Parts: sequence; structure tokens; C-alpha cells
Amino acid sequence: MRPWLVIILVSGCFGLTGCFERIVEPVDVFGNVKQGALYSSASKMIDDWYAVEAIDTQTFAINEPKSSQYNTSYLIVGDARAIVFDAGSGERLPGSRSMREVAEQYTDKPITLILSHFHYDHIYDAATFDGITLIDRPEIRTSIKNGVFTIDPWESLDSEWRSLKVAAIIADGNVMDLGGRKLDVLNLPGHTTESMVLFDRARNQVFAGDFIYRHLGGIIAFAPGSDLVAYKASSKRLLQLTNPDTLFFGAHGIPRFGRDWLTLLDSELDKIIRGEAEYRYVTHYLAPVIPWRVYQNGELYIYTTPLVDPPLLWSKWMLLVLGTVSVLACSFLHLIAHWSFATIGKKVGR
Repeated sequence: MRPWLVIILVSGCFGLTGCFERIVEPVDVFGNVKQGALYSSASKMIDDWYAVEAIDTQTFAINEPKSSQYNTSYLIVGDARAIVFDAGSGERLPGSRSMREVAEQYTDKPITLILSHFHYDHIYDAATFDGITLIDRPEIRTSIKNGVFTIDPWESLDSEWRSLKVAAIIADGNVMDLGGRKLDVLNLPGHTTESMVLFDRARNQVFAGDFIYRHLGGIIAFAPGSDLVAYKASSKRLLQLTNPDTLFFGAHGIPRFGRDWLTLLDSELDKIIRGEAEYRYVTHYLAPVIPWRVYQNGELYIYTTPLVDPPLLWSKWMLLVLGTVSVLACSFLHLIAHWSFATIGKKVGR
């Protein structure tokens, strides 16, 4: 075996061993989370799956408290039309109502669907709507074929390809007029490149998707498309657009929180970018076999990729290196096993 291959193999093994030596159990990270419990006293079960909280007379949080993801989607209503922000986790019971059917129970206005991003737990009922509105990014625009956009398994972290009709494309910073109610559309990369946030300036409400939420104790920045530097730039931008009285509504769990949570996230991301944050390694229920880095400050956790930052880990070159190391590791173990059995065979044959 060539010396440089041995160095790569040994370095990779020692690196991962170092991660696993410092690993902690998920309960240490998640705390006391009870699946099925309502997110707030204002949230009411409307059937066996959904609970709805009226934030105001034209804004509704549609919770899925029995979901493993503790999902929350939103119905945002104007005088002329309405928006559904996210399309469900995909864990609803067979035969139960779709996200669109639930939304139609609370408004008779035409509904536009916007996905906060393309992960599997936000897109399940997207095909039941009359098309989706997408953020205008070059990679998204070039992927639209004959008015159809396909979310691939790499983007959704799922095993399925989902082809969805495109109703419209909207640019970052543009305003959607719902009639008597306007929403700023913001593309805030960090969790994913296409992450969208909706800002109702008049009501001082931010619908944040997975960019920021206050539940399960963790902000995810380890998926393909995650970027810590972009996350920091986006959090700074959102801080500049909002004020201390802004209410935030995330896509998981507790449906409302204050701007102080965003301030804390921004501060911790700043420490990470400057290399000043302390971290440990943990498992995570989304990918339990991988030791993720986690940064903690009180109740805030930021999960990211092991050893290196997401853009490098998920680059084609790193995947090639990891694939090579895996093959070499298997070959090395095979050689050891072959040598061991050969040695045993010689001893038995004496």
C-alpha cells in the first residue's frame, strides 16, 4: 500500500475516533421533549393530527404535535388572497386531511403555497396545491423544465423525487401583496441555500421557516446546502431589518419567540466563524450514525458537520476522499481478516 494512502487512512480513523470519544447521548441535547403535547395553551386540536393556533384573526399556526419533527406551518391571510407557508411533515395519518384542506377550513381566499425550503418535512402536501412559488435563484431557475420544478433526494434528504408545478418565481427582497397585507420575501441562506423567510412589516411578524426556531434546542447547519458563513450574514441581515418588538414564528414547535433568540444565534455564529466557539460531538436523531459538532449556549444548540464546515464536507472532492478512505478501510480490514484466518489455518494444520 502506498505511504500517502496509509496516512489518509490512519488520519481519517484517528479523526473519527476523536469525535466518538467525546460523543454524548441525544437526551443530553434534546432535554425533556414530549411528542404529542400541544405547543401552547392557545393551540387546539382540530382532528387526530392537526392543532391550530390563531395568532390573530388573519394568521394561523398549523401544528403537527404528533410529528417526530414537531412541525408548524402557517396560514397568512390577506383581503384578496392567502399564503400557506410549508406543506406538512409527511407523517400525518393515512386518510387524514392535507395541509391545503386544513388551510381551506380557515379562509375562502385563493391560496398560494410557499416552501420555506426543500427538506422532506416541509414539502409533503405540496402537490395538492395549484403550484408553488419559488425564490429566484440561478440554480432553481435553470432546474425548471416546462413549468415543473423537481426536488431531488439530495435537496429533500429523502428517497423520493418530487415534481411540482411552478406557479411563480419571486426575487429576494420583493413584496407580495395579499390585499391589505404585504409580505417581504427574503432569501436567507444558512440552513439551506434556498431558505425563505417572510416578513410582515406592518404587523412586525417574521415567519422564519427553519432559519431559526425555538424547539428541540437545536439549529441545524449540517445538511447539504448549509453554510455557517452565509448563516451569519443572513442573521445579521435579519437583525438589521427587525426591531426588539418583532415576533418570530419558526417551523418547528413553539410557534412564537422574541428577537432575543435571533440575537443569541447571531452572536454564537459570530464566535463560530471567528474560531472562538467551544464544541463537542453528539449524535442526532436525523442522522444518528454520524458524530456532529454542536455549539451550546444555554438552551441554544447549533449543530454542524464533523471536523470541517459543511461546504467542504459536502463538496465533491471531500466525498471522493471519504469514499476512497472507506474503500481503503474495508480493504485494510479484509487484509487483516485474511491474514488472521491464514495464521489460524496454519496453526490448526500443524
